[in-house]
Amino acid sequence: MYYFLYDNHDPKNMAILSENEYDRDICDNCGGIHITYTGNFNFKIMGKLLDFYVASATPVISERFLNVLRENGYTGFEATETTPRYGTVTTVGDPIKEKYYRLTVTGRCGLLKKLDGEFFPYCRKCHRKIGSTGLVTTGVTFAESEYDGRDIFAFENLSNIPIVSEEVKDVLLQSKLTNLRFVALNEWEYSDRILTRSARRSLEKGSIYPELIEAWLKYGVLTEQELNEQLNKRR
Repeated sequence: MYYFLYDNHDPKNMAILSENEYDRDICDNCGGIHITYTGNFNFKIMGKLLDFYVASATPVISERFLNVLRENGYTGFEATETTPRYGTVTTVGDPIKEKYYRLTVTGRCGLLKKLDGEFFPYCRKCHRKIGSTGLVTTGVTFAESEYDGRDIFAFENLSNIPIVSEEVKDVLLQSKLTNLRFVALNEWEYSDRILTRSARRSLEKGSIYPELIEAWLKYGVLTEQELNEQLNKRR
């Protein structure tokens, strides 16, 4: 069995993104924004110093966590030093002496699929998982032929959430690392509901693209008749 790795999302003990330098790329098909951080990754820790955090969709690990990965020879990740500070949402405190690392998952297992093997709606150009589709489902999977075999890996269009095997999960737990939460892939709940009136407003504004319309029709957000009526209004 495979698991997504999350932190506990505790509002009293959390990592908060600070100002960072980054490159931004915008897909000219779906409008998706792809961010790549450059230079040192800056963030703040509020509360206790724990071993794993997710700072605004970016996994961060302690030196103790990194040592566990290296001692077991695990593959599928890169770790780069960060510059953490104590702080809250509105304040910045002293630098943190303990070392923390930004975890970049390099292992891959293809695009997100439902348990029946159907792809989650995605942009055909940039492969981003698109939102506001109407899809509600439980459980995801991947094809073994698309999995590169690394110990830590992620879906191509959900690359910020690490996936680990049962064996790796057990080692992390036995190492008594803190702030870990595991969700089995086949139990992962996904809800991307959108109201029909919201879809109509998007059509009126022209902020649509083929893959999104396909998803609305597939998941019952709009009927063919409603879609055609809205498109005719724009002509």
